[in-house]
Amino acid sequence: MTQSNPTAQTASQSAPHTPASGYPIFNRADAAASDFNALNTVITRLLSGRRTIVPVQVKAVSGAGLNPVGTVDVQPMVHQQDASGRIMPHGVLYNVPYFRLQGGCRAVILDPMVGDIGLALVADRDIFNVKTARASAAPGSFRQQNMADALYIGGFLNGTPQEYLWFTENGITLKTSGTVSIDAQNTHITGPVSIDGSLTVSQDATANGISLTQHTHPGVQPGSGTTGTPQG
Repeated sequence: MTQSNPTAQTASQSAPHTPASGYPIFNRADAAASDFNALNTVITRLLSGRRTIVPVQVKAVSGAGLNPVGTVDVQPMVHQQDASGRIMPHGVLYNVPYFRLQGGCRAVILDPMVGDIGLALVADRDIFNVKTARASAAPGSFRQQNMADALYIGGFLNGTPQEYLWFTENGITLKTSGTVSIDAQNTHITGPVSIDGSLTVSQDATANGISLTQHTHPGVQPGSGTTGTPQG
């Protein structure tokens, strides 16, 4: 009669299971108190302090208009919460550079406004010196993925616009409550033009080679507004 070896049986039960890959499995119930589980908890806690993208709301804007790209003060919108469930709002992030669509000296100027909702993109290193010099620079400190090194991009979760440039399958619509100003050396329009309203021209207008102010009619003196004697 063959007797079992208690020592070998105990060693077999306590040894971690090793699959065909050669790597042990750590997600078993008996691994709950293992060194791996403790290490995993530490890593998870460290990663929870890392920031990548945060929804924020604009609280102040500086440097707007026809200026170098400015900054905004923003407040993260997802509150902090401790283990007991207590909620606390984040503080305001100051002097966060905002995005402008720009290439060289040409840009689309559409500045953020107070109340806008957007995203804070968190840089992985300290960008203070780059923000100050607006040029390549060494990191200002050894901090990493900190919300103090955020960049703002807007246009998320906002309401219905009242003024807009709208591209649709039927064409383009430009709407504003103010004045549309075009300052160019020359303006060229191809295609028919319809105007619902008055048209004011400060200088002469020419149609098919005929001047609006210099052309004549029979019996009318140019520019005088008077007629001559009708011809019989």
